[in-house]
Amino acid sequence: MRKIFAMMAVYAVTTLTAALAVAAGTDYPNKTIRIVVPFAPGGGSDTITRLLAQKMAADLGVSVIVDNKPGASSIIGTDTVFKSAPDGYTILMANGAITSNPWLYKLPYDTAKLTPVILLATAPQLLAAHPSAPFKTFKEMLAYAKANPNKVTVATAGAGQLSHLATEIMEKDAKIQVTKVHYKGSGNALADLLGGHINMSFGTAPGLIPHIKSGKLVALATSGATRIPALPSVPAIGESLPGYDIVNWFGIFAPPQTPEPIVDKIYQSLNRALAQPDIVSTLARDGFEPKALSPEKFGQRFHSEMNYWQKFVQDNPLKVD
Repeated sequence: MRKIFAMMAVYAVTTLTAALAVAAGTDYPNKTIRIVVPFAPGGGSDTITRLLAQKMAADLGVSVIVDNKPGASSIIGTDTVFKSAPDGYTILMANGAITSNPWLYKLPYDTAKLTPVILLATAPQLLAAHPSAPFKTFKEMLAYAKANPNKVTVATAGAGQLSHLATEIMEKDAKIQVTKVHYKGSGNALADLLGGHINMSFGTAPGLIPHIKSGKLVALATSGATRIPALPSVPAIGESLPGYDIVNWFGIFAPPQTPEPIVDKIYQSLNRALAQPDIVSTLARDGFEPKALSPEKFGQRFHSEMNYWQKFVQDNPLKVD
């Protein structure tokens, strides 16, 4: 008899939970949605978020605000979302660094428990130099760095960010040594690069291309295996270092245990936005490749990359302080 009552209780809780989830999805959204960007304004994550937030607001009929919470390699902003109510009103824009952070830092949250919503786009990193740097091409940089260990200064968007990891892998593959300077986001790194305080930096194409076209920066290479349409004359690092292929991604996450109907509404809204011609052309111009991966497929990639970086960090201990 006790077993029967226990089974009935479990069934009742399960049914109630499912009913609440459906109800939440039906009513959602009815107030402002906040997208937390765990980086300073001006970087690739911020750029794509602001672009899509406008479309999402028009589609869902509510205000969608962008809240920049930079610091600690995106940990501060991610922690804010992780600890928010799973109601779809506070969501996270993250990039690939979220999959390496668990192996580089002691985190106040369990990254694996975040709810993947949609992988929006991918983009290679772009390596750019200040015109005052003692090199003007990627091959010249490699030659200079080999002849002058640790003389080349490289800005990153933060220890553990993809710009940092891309630099580490480049050092290893090219057998060079550079001096890395970590910032609180790509916007801050870009400011010092533009000021000539740093020789070069990996960054997102949207943040760097305007300055390259204006002559304020020099494009050295892209971080993929092949060149990108936005900069067809700029070589890929993979052309000089076979096997080198570092591509960043940008995706939306919700807090743990966010109901599936809410996740689906966010996914469908952003999926529609990514299909609009003006968004497609703008993203292509800025070096992004739209993806719109579903929550399930995004989740598979998310966990696969967490496993990849776990092994990488185990095999290549990184200094992140």
